[in-house]
Amino acid sequence: MRIVVTAGGTGGHINPALVVAEECRSMQAKVLFVGGLYGPEHKRAADAGFGFVGLNVRGLDRSSLLKSVKSLAIFPAALKKAMKILSVFSPDVVVGAGGYASAPATVAATLKNIPLFLMEQNVYPGMVTRRLARRASRVFTSFEETKRWLPGADISLSGNPVRRGFSYGKTRTFGEEKSLLVMGGSQGAHSINMAMAEALPMLEKIPLKIFHQAGEREYEVVKAMYSLYKQHAVVEPYFENMHEIMNHADLAVARAGASTCAELNLSGLPAVLVPYPGAGGHQKLNAEALVAQGAAMMVDDAALNGETLAETVEELFTDREKLEMMSANSREMARPDAGRTIAREIIGAVEG
Repeated sequence: MRIVVTAGGTGGHINPALVVAEECRSMQAKVLFVGGLYGPEHKRAADAGFGFVGLNVRGLDRSSLLKSVKSLAIFPAALKKAMKILSVFSPDVVVGAGGYASAPATVAATLKNIPLFLMEQNVYPGMVTRRLARRASRVFTSFEETKRWLPGADISLSGNPVRRGFSYGKTRTFGEEKSLLVMGGSQGAHSINMAMAEALPMLEKIPLKIFHQAGEREYEVVKAMYSLYKQHAVVEPYFENMHEIMNHADLAVARAGASTCAELNLSGLPAVLVPYPGAGGHQKLNAEALVAQGAAMMVDDAALNGETLAETVEELFTDREKLEMMSANSREMARPDAGRTIAREIIGAVEG
């Protein structure tokens, strides 16, 4: 079987796409990755051993009418190239995992009547998913709530495939030693970094070991702030061993990106989620889904400060039963075999 996998822009789209691509390859499918010329997907796909074709495509910048017009102006040429790629490679199926870079190849699939499968990581579906869901053979979602925005689509609640290394976490026990993970995504988060700086003197009474993913831009500042206080802290721009840290930690303070939510669920890690306020507010909907299941607490970015953060962390660390309940609820939301499930459904649907 020949499969085109298309995604791009951010790791939240690229990582799940690569997981499914690798699962399809393990089932003897030949996979071609199609993405944008300017995103990180080219290197990521090449590192994973996939052939890659890049398209000259850019996302819509809603803050700039001129940039949005330019993005729309170059789309027809990208679509034309995507049509040619599909003609030459002749795939049995196209799998779109989201991001603006996936638009040309997924639209081309519908025009050429090639079976199209879509993957949606967030509660609120992205533009490509919303526009093409009814034309797709199936849409794989990470959250139950997503189906309300996709009437008429064939929905499969598969979960969100996560990076290699993560596995279904064991049942957690919470002892006297406390470990806190602070993270704002791969680039860090200024509001979380600054709130943690304000919270540190209020958290000194709790014996804490802290792992703080600060991002490249604020790494030196964050590292310096910990030197002023007694807590044992490991500060890095980015943790390559995040799966190990999540398994070790007792509580996370984090953004609510779809991949982060899936990784928290797999690890059974209770969390205080601070959704990123931009990008159409989709992270807030992700956070609300975890809160509704009792797997997390949420603090709005606008309300986040040192006092609020310290009070919330202290409240949870003094309530072992609540942490245990949140951990169990988070594990209930996990779908450990999401990548394999999606790959099997795609190949099975086409072969069947």
